[in-house]
Amino acid sequence: MSETSEDKLALKSDKLEFRKYQVEIASKCVNKNSLVVLPTGLGKTIIAVLIASKTLEFFPEESKIIILAPTRPLINQHYDTFSNFLQVPQEKFVVLTGKVLPEKRIELYEDNQILFYTPQTLRNDLVNRRYTLEHTALIIYDEAHHASGDYAYTMIADEYAEQNPDGVTLALTASPGASKKRIQELCENLHIPLENIHIRTRKDSDVKTYIKPMNIYKIGVNLTELMEEVYSAVIVVLEERLHYLSQLSFIDTKSDVLHHKVFRKDLLRLNKELVAMIQGSGDKTGLYSALSINAQALILYHMIELIEQQGLDVLLYYLEKLYTDAKKKSSSKAVKILASDSRIRRNFIELKKNQDFTPEKLIHPKYHILQKVLVDELSQNPNSRILVFVKLRDSLKNIVERLGEIEIIKPVRFVGQATKSSEDKGMSQKIQIETLDRFKKGVYNVLVSTNVGEEGLDIAECDLVVFYDVVASEIRLIQRKGRTARHREGKVIILYCKGTHDEIYLRIALSKLKKMNVNLKKPQQLAEPEPIYSNQIGKIEEKVSKPSLKRQHQVNLHSFIDTSPLDDVLEKEEDSSEVKISKLLPMKFGIRKKLQKDKIDFAIVDTDLHIVLFNRVLIQVYDPRKTTDNLFITEIQDFSEICELFILIFDFVDFEVQTPGEKRILKKKIQELKQEYNFQFIPVENEEELYFIMKSILESPSGRGL
Repeated sequence: MSETSEDKLALKSDKLEFRKYQVEIASKCVNKNSLVVLPTGLGKTIIAVLIASKTLEFFPEESKIIILAPTRPLINQHYDTFSNFLQVPQEKFVVLTGKVLPEKRIELYEDNQILFYTPQTLRNDLVNRRYTLEHTALIIYDEAHHASGDYAYTMIADEYAEQNPDGVTLALTASPGASKKRIQELCENLHIPLENIHIRTRKDSDVKTYIKPMNIYKIGVNLTELMEEVYSAVIVVLEERLHYLSQLSFIDTKSDVLHHKVFRKDLLRLNKELVAMIQGSGDKTGLYSALSINAQALILYHMIELIEQQGLDVLLYYLEKLYTDAKKKSSSKAVKILASDSRIRRNFIELKKNQDFTPEKLIHPKYHILQKVLVDELSQNPNSRILVFVKLRDSLKNIVERLGEIEIIKPVRFVGQATKSSEDKGMSQKIQIETLDRFKKGVYNVLVSTNVGEEGLDIAECDLVVFYDVVASEIRLIQRKGRTARHREGKVIILYCKGTHDEIYLRIALSKLKKMNVNLKKPQQLAEPEPIYSNQIGKIEEKVSKPSLKRQHQVNLHSFIDTSPLDDVLEKEEDSSEVKISKLLPMKFGIRKKLQKDKIDFAIVDTDLHIVLFNRVLIQVYDPRKTTDNLFITEIQDFSEICELFILIFDFVDFEVQTPGEKRILKKKIQELKQEYNFQFIPVENEEELYFIMKSILESPSGRGL
């Protein structure tokens, strides 16, 4: 793609600096669903502008272009860029967010051509059928790595592919993920062929001219003597819990020292499996005890992370909250048991004693390194802007207070909008923007931020970025690093605690970063299976498919399947699909994505019937409060007359209790209805259960014999 007079019809090329790599990438993406991966600061948005300009030439005049980004500030930045460079009348540009009333959005959508959305806003409008994407020629997904699970991008991409097969998708990110599976999932969710991935790294020759130097330093510290004592005591309590779970085979690992091999993520996975088994119909012996022990282990892991990453002062805050919560009637069994443990109590007393007489012993040694780094930087360059990332708000608060006592440092707290307590209030978007503006102007020179500062906000160019705690995610590592070395030289300093999980997380993140670039540079490898590496012996192991615990303990639905047609209700041309999904089915269950992943053919139909299997089984999803509606029984009786098996799913996934005991009362009502009527009444509490019920029917021998 070169700059011609034809280009100028859609592009204000006199305002744009043409970079060869941007033009080359844009040329390969025109009229093709594509993923563009570029380091922050290399102009992904300009590539999007170039592609948009060509799209306007190739598609009919009334065609629309939609630009999506996760936050309103980021959307406003894109609005400024596109309106500055695209040769389209200003009145054809509009920003549509949740701040605009739905009725007004319909009007603005129809009247405008270049539309800027937050993903949730567009998803809500599509779900409510306020308009369609039939005339949309291009959708641009910024920060495309968010396209996973039930994030709005995935639903929008599905609707787009369904409503407009000719439409083009452009995904932009600096960090798509390291593993082949993650990259494959991203491309699959956005309907992008693996061969249409275009990447540049900071080392590529055609971008070096535009790259500013970035120096990365890793500084490790050791645990103090007091930290080691407290750490060792918590480890002893944790090991007891892990050995209990291991002896009863709830975790596979067998070892004298389990906390080196069983990690927090393993316990989180086990928690989900235990909950699923308890909700199933199998033997529940030992499950409730295991669930409580597992919950205790997760709390103990959190304590360990606080010691390693944040300091004993933050651990003390956490223990004070633990003892306060333990006194409440609503407190969990796990919290009460740990609060009564004498070893945890001794730790608490020791920390309280130090808080009163030697509070400096509670401060993590990383803080002293941070303080020295900031003073050195601001002494050498008084105009520096420094961004410090801190994981937890309690730790962030302490750091800001201590830094504020140093004359050369002018720190400011920067957190998300959620309010945690009266002492830990969130920051509205207005306050966030005002704070960032003061940071740019030099009123503050050190912005101490939680992960809310990683992306989506217009933060000033930073001379130095400090990771106070390590992140194991390569995506977050890239996003944080990207806050410096955009237009001038920058530095990144990563602080970590030697010999702890901190150091492991750092190695993991850096390894993932290298792996990501290798995978993206050779897209043909993405179609190949990814080997699994053993933690113990480091050799490639053969992938073995293990049966899910959920599947073993879930209710068996085979006996409920019968043979009665729904042909009178469904359109004839859709009869070939054994699975029919209504457009009205709530998207949060992710049914379509799961069906696509399992390569199960299905049709999307415009009907009140939520899920129809084999034209004989009907599954309807209801709000549990529907059971109190007088018309409910008449409705379900009408539905039951058109099928042989009628399954009612009561959606407790995001259920918010409005009155005391409401959930218990509704479940009791469901049980009463179950006894009175010959239907299947099933309450579900997580998204996976509905799909498992569907799969149980689809895979049953009686189902196939229809």
